[in-house]
Amino acid sequence: ITSCEKSDTPVVENEMEVFTNATIVVTNLSDNSETTYVFEVEAHDHHDHEGGGVAPSEGEGDDDHGEHTEIELAANSEYEFAITFQNNTDASNPIDMTEEVIEEADDHHIFYEFTDSSLTYESTTGDTIDSSGNPLNLVTKWTTTTGSVIDVAAYLFHIPSSKVGTTRADFGGAVDVEIDFEAHIE
Repeated sequence: ITSCEKSDTPVVENEMEVFTNATIVVTNLSDNSETTYVFEVEAHDHHDHEGGGVAPSEGEGDDDHGEHTEIELAANSEYEFAITFQNNTDASNPIDMTEEVIEEADDHHIFYEFTDSSLTYESTTGDTIDSSGNPLNLVTKWTTTTGSVIDVAAYLFHIPSSKVGTTRADFGGAVDVEIDFEAHIE
């Protein structure tokens, strides 16, 4: 007779993820120049599946103008946007949360919502792909057309109901991170 010993210690499936910052590195693909933007993010609640649980953050990038960070882009150009996530609650022990997002790629998805079609994006070289073949969108290529000012909302979803869509409502799930900025195409 074989038996297994039952443990009295419950197994924690997924500790609460804490995100304090999101960093976007924008690389102009025509000359490889880079600009880094750092955004502070609010606490999240995985029980909020309606998408309103995270307040928009203020950016701390090179072009910070108060309420919104402005990211300057040239018309008819291509850029690489690489986003990472951090937990800096303990300044002496900052944690790169991007690795956890990658390890749990099936449970996460990044989506950028634009108010104008002068800007598009797609997954590109270096991005992480989940077990179903869906890109995580940690590394994306953005293509601009005509001059415009576009409001951008960037979301990191936790357990989205879909990883395909054109608006926030198409994805379901909880919001781990939401940041807002303006893309200025000139």
